[in-house]
Amino acid sequence: MLDEAGRRYGNGETLRQVAHELGVSRSRLADRLREHGVVIRRQAPSPEQALEMARHYEQGESLARVGARLGFNAGTVRTHLLRAGVSLRDSHGRER
Repeated sequence: MLDEAGRRYGNGETLRQVAHELGVSRSRLADRLREHGVVIRRQAPSPEQALEMARHYEQGESLARVGARLGFNAGTVRTHLLRAGVSLRDSHGRER
C-alpha cells in the first residue's frame, strides 16, 4: 500500500487525494512516506535552509537564484529572509 501511495504521490497526486482514498490522515501518510525516503512537496525550508538562503542572498544572489539553488520559489525565499531580518534589495540591487 505504501509503495502504491508513493508512486501516486510521485506522479503528481496530492497527499490529500491519496490519503483520502486510503482512509488515512494526510499527516500520517506524509510521515510514512518520509520514513520511506519520499521527499514531500511544498514543505517550508528548514532552519538550516533559511540560513543558507540568507547567506547566498547577502552574497549578492537574487531571490530567484537562491530559490532555484535550494528548490523554493522566490516568494518563499523572500518570506523567510524577511522573517530572519534580512534587508532586501530593490530590483536594481540597491538596499531599500
